[in-house]
Amino acid sequence: MSNYVKSSRFICLLLCLLLSVCIFSGCKKDDAASSSKDQSAVTTSMENTELVDQYKDKKHPTLPETKDLGGFEMLYASSNVKAILPEEGSSVEGDLILETLRITQDTYNCKINVVEVAYDGWGEAQAAILSGEQYANVIMPCVWQSGAFLQSRLCADYLTTEISQYIDMSQPWWNDTMAYASNVLGSVYAGASAIESPADYTYVIFFNKSIAADIGLGETELYDLWEKNEWNWDNFVKFAKLANKDLDGNGAVDTTNDRWGFVCPGYDCAQAFCSSAVVASVTTDDGMNPVYTFNTPHAITTLTKLNQLFTTDGIYCQESWNNELGTYEVMFKEGRALFYGRNLMRIYGTTFRGMEFDWGVLPIPIGPSENGGWQQKYMSRVDHNFRLCIIPSTVEDKASTALVLEHMTYEYYKIINEKIDTAATLYCRDDESVDVCNTIYNTSTFEISQFLYSINNMGWNNSVETRIRDIVKTPAYDVSGAVNAPAELAQQMINDYFNGV
Repeated sequence: MSNYVKSSRFICLLLCLLLSVCIFSGCKKDDAASSSKDQSAVTTSMENTELVDQYKDKKHPTLPETKDLGGFEMLYASSNVKAILPEEGSSVEGDLILETLRITQDTYNCKINVVEVAYDGWGEAQAAILSGEQYANVIMPCVWQSGAFLQSRLCADYLTTEISQYIDMSQPWWNDTMAYASNVLGSVYAGASAIESPADYTYVIFFNKSIAADIGLGETELYDLWEKNEWNWDNFVKFAKLANKDLDGNGAVDTTNDRWGFVCPGYDCAQAFCSSAVVASVTTDDGMNPVYTFNTPHAITTLTKLNQLFTTDGIYCQESWNNELGTYEVMFKEGRALFYGRNLMRIYGTTFRGMEFDWGVLPIPIGPSENGGWQQKYMSRVDHNFRLCIIPSTVEDKASTALVLEHMTYEYYKIINEKIDTAATLYCRDDESVDVCNTIYNTSTFEISQFLYSINNMGWNNSVETRIRDIVKTPAYDVSGAVNAPAELAQQMINDYFNGV
């Protein structure tokens, strides 16, 4: 890293520390971070900073500077009200959000409100929209809850003139992989707005710097691999194997009391590894020709390698996979794991702030390429609990809805990018981690399969996606047989989803 970057980080740190107590004392796990601009390349933190600076003190580049919407009420429906409408005075960050709302309201003479929906209460919203009610201008269910809305065609198409005159998902304040994932036969039904942060929900790899030093890794060796695009599955496994250590004296690394190379919630983290290798259970040609693809040669080869990584390579602690107790995080906190796979938002929590040892952050390692070798960019799955922006098909004034949504998304983007840099500078233990955090939004990837999780009474999840769960747990798993077995049923469910059946 250049001295210029380090100096900039040091100055930023001094400024951030002045605000740290009030900014982050109220941070929750759903706080936002940054959005996605370009999935085709990994940028450096300086490039990311320059991107944000292009817009930081500027008005939206394409929206009308003023427009009188005559007191138009913009109503959001969300399970996370505070992300849109925080309590005044609750935090500096919350007050910044409220200020952006005032800007939007004053610019377009509108009023922004939020109705709270229970986490599992979206069935009521679906029923209301089905009956013809507007319900809200924008609903924000989790990705996995959204498939029912798309399948029933209860969503407005972002590509219609009413909406697309204001919203362009190729802009950095929208995640463009969502435009692909939610494209159903040429209509884009959901958006990943900067109102919530895809980067926060994106899976990364945390590492214990003390263990890294113990196995002979230099201070910046892992970061050097990252910068050279050589942080891949093979290097990940190589170092994880070196970290295994018998701590309880029974002659084997076989319990949570030993030191392991890798811990994580197996199913979700394995899905992130799939995205890093461009392996998905369903793909389309920009929304057309949907096909089941877990049984392609590339998928089978890669899933077989993933099975080896999680089972026979001996680096992954199966017992750490306890979602109720969070054993994976406990082990990492207490120094019994070199690598820990989880989403980026963990850095905001008290666990990471209070760790005695130094830790670093890396993206999910690059996965195998279909043509041999490795993929050309870092990619990782955004967690299925990320909240989307869907405009119900029953909304009467879609143009005003799109205008306000776009303006808010833009204003939140500027705050969000500033926040992730501030948070990373405050809580990360080295400059390189801050750099990595500032590029995670480039890796944030949504998959079409995330919309299919809940269809057919969880039929897709139970019949197709749970093959990943078995791959993670069963040594020498028959991957080819497992992914080919549900192929006919999977294709039928895909067809039903895309045809609105």
